[in-house]
Amino acid sequence: MSPDDFVYLYLIHRRGFNYLTQLNLKPNLDALQEQGYVKLGEDPIDHKVRQKYLDLFLTDFDQMFAELTMTYPMKVTTDKRDVRILHAKDPTAKSNVKAKQKYKKIVDGKLYKHKLIITCLNNQLRMERDRLGYMQNLETWINNHTWEKYENLDEDDTKDGTGPRITRSL
Repeated sequence: MSPDDFVYLYLIHRRGFNYLTQLNLKPNLDALQEQGYVKLGEDPIDHKVRQKYLDLFLTDFDQMFAELTMTYPMKVTTDKRDVRILHAKDPTAKSNVKAKQKYKKIVDGKLYKHKLIITCLNNQLRMERDRLGYMQNLETWINNHTWEKYENLDEDDTKDGTGPRITRSL
């Protein structure tokens, strides 16, 4: 999306039609409509921005945290066949409150940050598929920003679990 496209969509969304004539914008309206950002009408006043454009900015934090808790393992089995609970099943449970507050500070309503964290978590789950018993509980995982270790990995690195090893010195 070009800057002209973005400004045009923003002005349509905010009903700033008087600025459209003052600015020399050259948006690619056909491409924006094909990509699902806008529905074109006869005149610019009839153009409507679609949910795809609004999703760039408007996010529901509760939905993001629920996605995180659904993706993050709820419980794991250790080497001794003991079961460890990593977080409560219900995202609104009292035991998830601290993790939720910390995650809210980190994500700060930014959908792109949340998507990055979910991608990194999926990378970690693929790489450590056989070693999930060593995963941190959710609150510790968030506090330590553990997803950052899995940030710049390619899909090929995480497919079979033989990608780069993540080690730390003691």
